[in-house]
Parts: sequence; C-alpha cells; structure tokens
Amino acid sequence: MVEAPENSVLLSNTEIGSSWVDMKREVQIGLFFLISGSLFLSVILLILGFGMDNSLLPITAWILMLMAWRVWVVKKKKSELDFISISSGHPWHHSDDVEDTTVYVFDQEKKWIPLHTDVRIAVTADPLLERVLLRNGDSEGEVLVRCENDPFSDADVIKIINMAQALASAQAREEGADDEFEAAREREKTAEGVLEREWMDTEEGSLDYEPGALLRAFKQSKSGEDKSKPES
Repeated sequence: MVEAPENSVLLSNTEIGSSWVDMKREVQIGLFFLISGSLFLSVILLILGFGMDNSLLPITAWILMLMAWRVWVVKKKKSELDFISISSGHPWHHSDDVEDTTVYVFDQEKKWIPLHTDVRIAVTADPLLERVLLRNGDSEGEVLVRCENDPFSDADVIKIINMAQALASAQAREEGADDEFEAAREREKTAEGVLEREWMDTEEGSLDYEPGALLRAFKQSKSGEDKSKPES
C-alpha cells in the first residue's frame, strides 16, 4: 500500500472505501460456487468410483481454494482505491477541515498528481505503451496523468474519481455560484435536442414550403424594375 500525500488520506481508508466492496454480493457469489462446485465434484468422484470417505479430501481442497480465491478478489477490489487520495477538507475525509478539497491520483511514475476541482476525468488507452491516459473532460481532452492499466481502466474507478471531484468542486464553490460542469451538461442536452430535430428533406423536387423573406424581397424588387421600364 502506498502512502497518501501530506494532510490527505487514501480513499480506501475512508467510509467510501469501506463500502466500495459489496460484501453481500461477494458472499452470494462465494456460496454459489461453493455449493454448485461441491455437488458437481461429488458426482464426478462417485462416477469415478470414489467412496464418500475418499471424496472428502478433494472436496475440502476445493473449498479451501475457493475461499482463498474470494479473499484475493475482495482484497484486490479494496486495493483499487489505494491509488486515489483526498485532502483533509474533502467531504469524504473524516476531518472537520473545509479548506483544501484536492483529489489526488497515483501516476505511473509513483507520484501523486493533484486534480483541479473543475476537472472531470475521461480515460483512453495509450496508443504506444501499455498504460492508460487520464484526460480532462473527454477522449480528446488534455492528458493530465499517465497511469497503469490497473485500476484506472475500471470504469467504476473513474466514476468514483469524478464523484469525488464533483463533491470537491461543490464544497470549494462560493454560495450561489454556478456549477460550470453542470451548465456544460445542460448545454450538451440542448445541443442533443437540436440534433434530434426532424429536418426537411433537401433532395431536388422535395421543397414544398413557401419561399422565405429573402426570395420574396427579390421577387418584389424584380417586379418593381419591370413596372418602371417604359412600354415600347
């Protein structure tokens, strides 16, 4: 486990870290494999001619291996948040401090990189090396951090970073100030509505609407010219 920056704590050591792993789901998965695997193994051993006494040892070995596997899965899941840390002023920090709300991520060079509160992370694969790039905003945004694939290739990890960023931004924002990120999201929704609008067919011969003001003005000017010409 890495050490958090000064005046900060690893996200895995917060209440969020405690709830990161869905233990109920992990127990259910473990029980499913335990029961189904034990029954399947018992049937196979009986078919092969092993008695119940001789089947006990392989079934016990299967149970121990299964338990070790599930413990490893839980530890690995919890360790994903060791690569994210939050300052003492962040809402997820147990401290009463409200000043510094910085969120940090651990980069490929084993350094903690602070994220500005208005940053929202998008992840892309590095086209040259076996790593991921954390970008600002979207897949075309500025590269902020270069990280190992694990755990930052996990979409849930990116979601929790952005959630931490949103909370940090909300706490750092002055009362009554607009959230620029949410405002941008609203603009995107408006743009999507424009793109979804039904537009007229512009193929030749398909124009069945009245000409616009520009065309009418052009016709009126032509009509005025014709009237002003002397009759021959």
